[in-house]
Amino acid sequence: KQWYQRRVAITAGRSGQIFHHDVRVSEHHVATLVGHDLEVCGLAYSKDGKYLASGANDNKVMVWADRETTPLHTLIEHSAAVKALAWCPTSKNLLASGGGTQDR
Repeated sequence: KQWYQRRVAITAGRSGQIFHHDVRVSEHHVATLVGHDLEVCGLAYSKDGKYLASGANDNKVMVWADRETTPLHTLIEHSAAVKALAWCPTSKNLLASGGGTQDR
């Protein structure tokens, strides 16, 4: 099953880590994704649930494959924190990302 089918909640914060929680069990922490250096600002699942995109104050976008704890792709082209992420609803491999006011 994909992340979104397994009733996994995802949280992230200032540490740069992303945490998976299975809300159905008492020992709910099931995985930690490590890659960002600063606070994670945005998370977005792909439509099919196979990928999770994350954006952070380290100006990076990371794409994570299902059940992996290290990023599949790391994009470093932003010049400011990445605040917005959205997967294209008609093209499964297209991700839009937006940074803060200093992004060029």
